[in-house]
Amino acid sequence: MRVKELKTRLLVCETIKTHSGATPTLGGLGIAESAALDGVTAGTVAASKAVVVDANKDVTGFRNVGVSGSVVFGAGATMDVDSAAVAATGNDTTQTATVAKMAGTITTGALTTAANATTAVVLTLPGVVAGDIVLTTLAGGTNTTSVTVNSAIATTDTITIVLRNDVLSTTALNGTVAFHYLWMKK
Repeated sequence: MRVKELKTRLLVCETIKTHSGATPTLGGLGIAESAALDGVTAGTVAASKAVVVDANKDVTGFRNVGVSGSVVFGAGATMDVDSAAVAATGNDTTQTATVAKMAGTITTGALTTAANATTAVVLTLPGVVAGDIVLTTLAGGTNTTSVTVNSAIATTDTITIVLRNDVLSTTALNGTVAFHYLWMKK
């Protein structure tokens, strides 16, 4: 810390200490508010500091944000959680992949799962617990046979997605299956 800055802070502290009347303020802010603003970089989150948007109204660095109530996105707004696709590997019975985001796209390896049979795609995702919700939807792939996608969270850090070759089909799966997932904490 520079000497001039240190002298200024000491002067401010002495002024606050000797201030008579109600709660002391500095520039209209209380002591706690002043500390929360000291050293803030616009657009960047820092522990125990105020959050100030940058010139583009952006902020980066949040880890967890809790909301009690509704989150509303304006017309045309998007929520970009993960743009990278992840490839699962394994066989017709079990495919596995490790993911690091709350949402994304998984593509299996080439499958030849028989009619009315299933392939489990086991995703490792730290933080998932039983009771959380995972939504899935088909996203494509090279397979041309009808397939359904279901999901479940049975154990901590693991999501199991079950791909079922259509019950009415007599044809085995014939390629990759891609699906989107979205994990929501309970």
